Amino acid sequence: MYAVEFETDIRDGIVKIPEEYERLKNAHARVVVLVEEPEADTEVRAFSEHSAGTIDEWRALSEDEVWT
Repeated sequence: MYAVEFETDIRDGIVKIPEEYERLKNAHARVVVLVEEPEADTEVRAFSEHSAGTIDEWRALSEDEVWT
């Protein structure tokens, strides 16, 4: 698995894939949404923080050392 990063706007719940990544149109992907809003919905934020802890691949202590 590899990562691709781009910025886009979500319109009516739809994420538009930029043309440069057209080959991903019919691919299976894991999607992570990072939203930069200072006044983020606290319910969504709480769900996000809880959900991140449920993904085994994100619990690697060696990776946590990078962010602390």
